[in-house]
Amino acid sequence: MRLLALILSFSLFGIEALANPVRTDNVRAELLSSQQNIKAGDEFYLGMELDLREHWHSYWINPGAAGLATNIRWQLPPGIKAGAIQWPTPKAIQLGKLINYGYEGKTLYPIPFVATADFDSSKPIDITASASWLVCEDICIPEQVELNLTLNQGALENPNDNARIQSALDKLPKQVLDDQIEAGFALKDGRIRFSFAGPLIANANISNEKLWFFPIDTGAVKHSVPQIASFGERGFTLWSDPGFRVKRGTLDKLAGVLVIGTGKSATAWQVNLQQNFLPKGAGAEQEPSNEAPKKTGSGGLILALFFAFIGGVLLNLMPCVFPVLSMKVMGFVSAAHAQAGIIRRHGLFFLVGVLISFLALGGLLLALKAGGQQIGWGFQLQYPPFVAAIAMLFFILGLNLLGVFSIGGRWMGIGESLTEGKGDIGAFFTGVLAVIVASPCTAPAMGWALGFTLTQSAPVSLSIFLFLGLGFAAPFTLLSFKPGLLKLLPKPGPWMQRFHQLMAFPMFGAALWLVWVLSGLSGSFATTAMLIAFLLVGFAFWAWKGKIFGKSAAVLAAIFAILMVANTLNTHDVSDLQPQVWSTEKVQQLRNEGKTVFVDFTADWCVTCQLNERTSLSGKRMAKVFEENNAVLLVADWTNRDDAITAELARFGRVGVPLYLVYRPGSLEPQILPQILTPKIVATALAGSG
Repeated sequence: MRLLALILSFSLFGIEALANPVRTDNVRAELLSSQQNIKAGDEFYLGMELDLREHWHSYWINPGAAGLATNIRWQLPPGIKAGAIQWPTPKAIQLGKLINYGYEGKTLYPIPFVATADFDSSKPIDITASASWLVCEDICIPEQVELNLTLNQGALENPNDNARIQSALDKLPKQVLDDQIEAGFALKDGRIRFSFAGPLIANANISNEKLWFFPIDTGAVKHSVPQIASFGERGFTLWSDPGFRVKRGTLDKLAGVLVIGTGKSATAWQVNLQQNFLPKGAGAEQEPSNEAPKKTGSGGLILALFFAFIGGVLLNLMPCVFPVLSMKVMGFVSAAHAQAGIIRRHGLFFLVGVLISFLALGGLLLALKAGGQQIGWGFQLQYPPFVAAIAMLFFILGLNLLGVFSIGGRWMGIGESLTEGKGDIGAFFTGVLAVIVASPCTAPAMGWALGFTLTQSAPVSLSIFLFLGLGFAAPFTLLSFKPGLLKLLPKPGPWMQRFHQLMAFPMFGAALWLVWVLSGLSGSFATTAMLIAFLLVGFAFWAWKGKIFGKSAAVLAAIFAILMVANTLNTHDVSDLQPQVWSTEKVQQLRNEGKTVFVDFTADWCVTCQLNERTSLSGKRMAKVFEENNAVLLVADWTNRDDAITAELARFGRVGVPLYLVYRPGSLEPQILPQILTPKIVATALAGSG
């Protein structure tokens, strides 16, 4: 829902005003200066202070899992030059499963300025800041204001403004030397580690402090995954899941802010991390194992069981369960006038399906945790095969509800088969499907119970999962034992077909949401592949009962759909090729060494790029081709705007990606390859025989 609110809110105009300070519905913004009177050669600071409503937050330069960084555009008189925002120390802000980086309350952003030698200080000067930000609580609202400040009016200096700006400067993350803090990052067993050691860390008491590394690069780490610490003699290592740039091997250096502690007592340093470097004394190379189960008294267990039951009941109200609720509603409507005994039996079968599924899910989660996996509730959504399969299932169920084809009452669970008395298996599997769909959600009261679960012994943990299931199934099962309430519904009639079709749209909505989840796991190409698979499956069901194309066309379309889904499950991996980050200097260096250079101008949102990288720029066979031709792969990642890449694209008459260049020894200009690649085209170009 937050994502939908964010998308909708960006269609609105921000609030604009020309004043200082300015108040919006959520923020008080003010522009202030460390000097009131400026002359040529002066270096001074302006500060923009944002005072947010309670419980609302704005974003750091890297917003984390979602969000948008605060931005300022200046209108300045001649001779005044603005520097970049000096970002205050961020904090990790958790919203459900997302972890964002930003600020709460009052934050002052210092910005350095300089008056050049040709600055005219004889008259007042007007400085205008067009500032925009995103503020979020349960919803996100983009806002924009214009702040005006007039200097050189002969006013007395304002010591209060200067003190506020100086205080903000003093609290900025401290610059450190490499010998004060040694830092490195590396991939190990599918996890990324950030390692820190040195005198500053060794002298700090960090054993009981909260530790967090905030990378500036948005693709360095998966921001929704917590950072787990292991400790050494002179420092520590933080473990998390890698981001898309680390997975693709396009990140060879990393800068960020290391924060030790919380609140006013926190210490923050600006650090630069070396790739594949583990500082001495930074902690064990292995990720720390899980803690042993903690014992608890009967009071804690009873409270956990209570919260688990309430959380299970509330789970029925979560948005991700709406599609299955639509199936339940269809069952209620169809069963409204059936025999009471049949309705009760199906309620019990639904309950059994829910309980078995919750126990199986809990047992699997505990087994994986015991095996050293760092997972939590909803872990199955981290696996592309599961996400793709469930998305396709919901799409097919939606087609069935629209009447494109008929699966039958048994598969649809408690549909019209309830009235026939033959839907026991359907009711059971409706319970199973309900748990599968509900498992990614976390309802109020569930969080504490689940956190408690994963620190207990297996019997205690499974009992909590059992109560989650009892709470989740309770409303439906109790209603099945009170069939008199169902008779309040209208008798079956033509209206049911229309209602049946209406229930298809929650199914399609769930399928689209899962495709969005899949895009975060396997990239933008996976999104396109799944949408094509939906198209092919829809055509297959339509063609199956038609006379124009026939069953052979339907089968062929279904096969292609399966191939498209299978393609979404293969995350792009170019590790065998060991790509390096592109720069014009890097190209020249490699050419001076006599190497063949292949430059891949790409972006994560470029579908053609993703297709080419999967088919023609990945795998062991292509790595061997590069090795045989003494070639190096350079990746120019244009996912985020990069002026150097933009200029290089323009040099070759391009305004977008993909662009593929091959520099061979002895050639002054590179060969430009087609936008659609094949392994043969790449191999021929590298060999110089094309």
